[in-house]
Amino acid sequence: MSNLDKLIKLSRRGKKLTCITAYDASFAKYLDNSDIDIILVGDSLGQVVKGDNSTHHVTLDEIIYHGKCVKSGLNKSILMVDLPKKTYSNKLDAYKNTSKVINTCGADIVKLEINDKNINIVEYLLSKYIPLCAHIGLLPQSVKSKSGYRKYGKSKKEADKIYDIALKLDEMGVNIILLECIENALAKKITKNCKAPVIGIGSGKQLDGQVAVIYDLLGISFNNISTLTLKEQPVLKNIIKKFKKDQ
Repeated sequence: MSNLDKLIKLSRRGKKLTCITAYDASFAKYLDNSDIDIILVGDSLGQVVKGDNSTHHVTLDEIIYHGKCVKSGLNKSILMVDLPKKTYSNKLDAYKNTSKVINTCGADIVKLEINDKNINIVEYLLSKYIPLCAHIGLLPQSVKSKSGYRKYGKSKKEADKIYDIALKLDEMGVNIILLECIENALAKKITKNCKAPVIGIGSGKQLDGQVAVIYDLLGISFNNISTLTLKEQPVLKNIIKKFKKDQ
């Protein structure tokens, strides 16, 4: 039984899963030592590491580079790696690139953003025994304007569509489902009716686990601090104060 299988088994017994992003060995080792279940090398690195305005320009080589860095810092935690935009546009590319990520980074599971237009790719990858996390709801790789950053599933029509996709993914046998910015009651309903662990970000607390971006937890995400000073950052405030005092 793989470590991923063991973690999913524990989740089904009621363990709440924790998932935090990391992009380098040092943060990865710290999170691993802190007993975080899943370390995600997310394409969020486009924003928090590269300084881009979106995740759209992250390349496969970049995600693999950071995946290797993170893997070197892990001992216990599960490594999840995003597939960047345009690297899984069809079944063959998806299989080639997921395989490359798994083989070169040692990833335990690969995450893809899924909607009704590319759900067939999931079925194909699962038939090839690729461990998958299906990301639904807000899909940053597909967002074209700020209006795309919102809660999903507020209308009955949209909620029914998201729910149907979640059930189909679960029936296919995805290992984990990730909900981003989904209306809380809908997220709870999906969690209750899916066998796969359901983790989320911005989708309420009544899920099987939560996801966070490490720089958001530290209060230093690139796109969120343009109007803030270092003194207003929750973690860095005391660190900077001590640094100045020690000079």
